[in-house]
Amino acid sequence: MMLAVACVLLYPNSSAQAGGQTCRELQDSISENGSVILRYPSSTAQAPRRYDRFVADQSECPAHYETLKVRLLPALDTDACPAHVCWSDD
Repeated sequence: MMLAVACVLLYPNSSAQAGGQTCRELQDSISENGSVILRYPSSTAQAPRRYDRFVADQSECPAHYETLKVRLLPALDTDACPAHVCWSDD
C-alpha cells in the first residue's frame, strides 16, 4: 500500500512553485495536468517549505483515498487560493 503512494508522489504529472503564480494559473495548471505537486511556504516561519499533490478531481486519487480536501495555497494575488488534495479519514 505504501509503495503505491510513494510512486504517485515521485512521478507527478507536473510540479511547480505555488507562490510564483496567480491563483487562476495554479488552478488552471492543476486542471490541465490532472495533478500537480506544488511547493509552498509553511504558515509558520520556523517550518520548512511544504509540498503536496493537488488534484483536479477524485479520479486522480489512489483508491484508498475516499474524498477530496481543500487546501488554501499562497499565490501572487491571494494568500488563500483553494485547491484539492486527496484525503482519507484513516
